[in-house]
Amino acid sequence: MGSEELLAALRHEGEKKAKAIREEAEAAAAELKGEAAARLALLREKHAQEQALAVEAAQRAVLAEAERAARRIRLAGVERLAGRLFELTLGLLPGLNREYPELFALLAGELPPREWETLRVNPADLERAGALFPGARIEPDPAISGGLDAGAPGGELQVVNTLEKRLERGWPELLPLLLKEVENSA
Repeated sequence: MGSEELLAALRHEGEKKAKAIREEAEAAAAELKGEAAARLALLREKHAQEQALAVEAAQRAVLAEAERAARRIRLAGVERLAGRLFELTLGLLPGLNREYPELFALLAGELPPREWETLRVNPADLERAGALFPGARIEPDPAISGGLDAGAPGGELQVVNTLEKRLERGWPELLPLLLKEVENSA
């Protein structure tokens, strides 16, 4: 083989190896690009999931706060309504005393048997109180709608059996029934 042929063969062999190296480098670059694209897709998916979780958490927090605010508003409304219902009910008590004159005797009959020194009663009940408790000092009290506030000698015993006190004592049981009625009628 002559030197020219040898050079041509070496050149051809060099070109062949250079081409193989280029192809190998291109294949490696394509593989690296594919791996990078796959990693980028995974990162995007992970970021999207984290973002979705963060949005869900923020939605839950906002919803929970809105529910708490709604409960506070409802509770404040119920408290105002309860106060208004109590005031309205108090306003009805004087009518009970006028409509049922025997009510005073019933409430007085609930007092323990003893001698009562003072009685506070509604001015309309002065005569009734005097008939039932002839030895007691009877004081008119317009703040009492019906019933009486009785004091034993020496202040040893005080019994408040007024319509207002009875309403006050029974209010915790009466209020839920009234609220239920109001809710059902709304």
